[in-house]
Amino acid sequence: MNPQSLTVPVWAELLDTSGEVIELAPLKVVVRYRADDPYAIGLDFEVGSDVWVCWQLARELLAAGLALEPMSGSAVGDGDVVISPARDVPWRVWIELRSPSGAGRYAFKRDTLAEILSKTEALVPPGTESGRIDWDREIAVLGGEAA
Repeated sequence: MNPQSLTVPVWAELLDTSGEVIELAPLKVVVRYRADDPYAIGLDFEVGSDVWVCWQLARELLAAGLALEPMSGSAVGDGDVVISPARDVPWRVWIELRSPSGAGRYAFKRDTLAEILSKTEALVPPGTESGRIDWDREIAVLGGEAA
């Protein structure tokens, strides 16, 4: 039986601007992907002892961010999630997350994200996502009986 999900622990770095010196603080992140939710990639950030903050972003947005030329100064995304290559080193990608309760800017290794994206695409090839969704269940969740 083929795997239907992916869980990958990785390290990222939080851009910490809270002190006098701006620094990158290491941070545990778990990247999640499920074939039955094929459009989304989950990022779970460990922000304290057994305290996690969970974000969802579009797999297509991650792919678009990784397709940007390294050190180009370009970005993709609008609003809560923005992905951009670092301007100073070609191997770093920034993911910026914003919510009403705060914002964070996280540095990831480009190769790590590209490898994870490739694994998600092996589970569910791009363009086949809608065939993996249980539409009857989704309609029921939304409260509708008939489409």
